[in-house]
Amino acid sequence: MSFSVRWPWLALAALLAMPAAALDPIRPPQPLDAPPANAIETASGMSYIVVKAAPAPARTVAGEFIEFRIDLWSADGVTRASARESGARTVAVRALAREQPGIARALLSTPIGETRRWWIQPERMRPGYPGMPDLLHVADVTVVAEADPLKAPPDLAAPPADAQRTASGLVYRVVTRGAGGPHPGPGSTIRIDYTGWSADGRAFDSSLTTGAPAVFPLAGLIDGWQEGVPLMSRGDTFRFWIPGHLAYDGNPSPGAPSGQLVFDITLHDFTDPATP
Repeated sequence: MSFSVRWPWLALAALLAMPAAALDPIRPPQPLDAPPANAIETASGMSYIVVKAAPAPARTVAGEFIEFRIDLWSADGVTRASARESGARTVAVRALAREQPGIARALLSTPIGETRRWWIQPERMRPGYPGMPDLLHVADVTVVAEADPLKAPPDLAAPPADAQRTASGLVYRVVTRGAGGPHPGPGSTIRIDYTGWSADGRAFDSSLTTGAPAVFPLAGLIDGWQEGVPLMSRGDTFRFWIPGHLAYDGNPSPGAPSGQLVFDITLHDFTDPATP
């Protein structure tokens, strides 16, 4: 579904979209090929040990979204996901259950604040992530919180006094800073998480409902994104107040929101066009 090439809807992708070769390997735990004798087997056939217990009283996530950290290895010792690189992620539980049901089950069974090491059979991971081997996986998962990323921010209607303003009318503030570094350019392809709210507080679009970051060519997006995202570096989260003339007012389409929009955007990565 798309209003135009400038509308940032996305297709569902796997949570673990980064190629294994692109990850900084983490020393895998042992054993990888089978759970140890002290592991607790669940009714699903998956097994776990508690690495760090949750604070009392322990409770599990019951809502639609979950914030978590994960390090994941396949039984051949390859690092498949790294919380050191991705940080905490917030995903829709139902979307994750469609793509990687074993990980979703592990997260929903792990109390908030607890870290567990799970041994997950490949059939419990399918359909899985791109290039997933038919091997047992071991996941260190920490459930951080029950999240509600679609709730409108308190400063939706009016940006705070310390927000930055550009000549075009774009307003933004830094929510969190990454490690710094280069910025995307006009021709970059960006890998992001985002949520957008209309002026009435309705979350009209979010990558977080899909379980995976979105990948877009920056040049195909609305003017406010084309101006704002190049201000960011990898790991940054910015909040943007985008006036209608930099959003969809000049290019109306059926169902597209009008007027000022607010976006929270986290820039995970970007690639620049290859030079000839």
